[in-house]
Amino acid sequence: MTQQERANRTEKILRELNIPINPSLPLIEDESEIHIRKASDIAKRILILTYLNIIADDEVAKQEIIEFLKNESLWDFLSGEEKSLLAKEKLTTKDKINLSWRSEAVWTLLWAIKKVDILQLPTEECNVADILNLQPSFFEPTNEVIYTAHIRESSEILDMSDFIYRLHWAVRDSDFKGQDIPNGMNAGVIYERHYAINWITCYEDDWDEITTDT
Repeated sequence: MTQQERANRTEKILRELNIPINPSLPLIEDESEIHIRKASDIAKRILILTYLNIIADDEVAKQEIIEFLKNESLWDFLSGEEKSLLAKEKLTTKDKINLSWRSEAVWTLLWAIKKVDILQLPTEECNVADILNLQPSFFEPTNEVIYTAHIRESSEILDMSDFIYRLHWAVRDSDFKGQDIPNGMNAGVIYERHYAINWITCYEDDWDEITTDT
């Protein structure tokens, strides 16, 4: 499928959902140009974000989680901002909210390694319990889940990338115009999905540097 064919198909889906389109949006990368992260790296990021989410709810567990991430050889895969957060004596309310929202990115990452079959339309927030059920129990060894992960086909990931990208434009455009977000879409969920899919497709190298341009 060419880049234009992918965009055309996405726009058809959006029209069927009564969501505005912008035919002038740039095309996303071609399959021959795209670089998809390894499944093992995606699995590591899932684990890191999950444990950070736990800290957002239970700061008492922070030191134990830090030691666990180090013992599981995951510490070096934390981003600079994530390490800075863990170095804080106490997280702010904003810190906790931001970490909690990352559960939506985790759900997208789980989809990318085939742990979630279908990404439903982003109208509702995911269930954190469902995320935890798809991962090892707390403080259990992580090697198996990391090195048995399998990535989806590049075409599937690009289809999702194009859809989220064009949907995110529609949500931002509605917000800019002071209009209701179309068809009950959740802007926060869309942002986190866009962030995750752009990391998967190496939009930038560093997790902290990912942008969600539309």
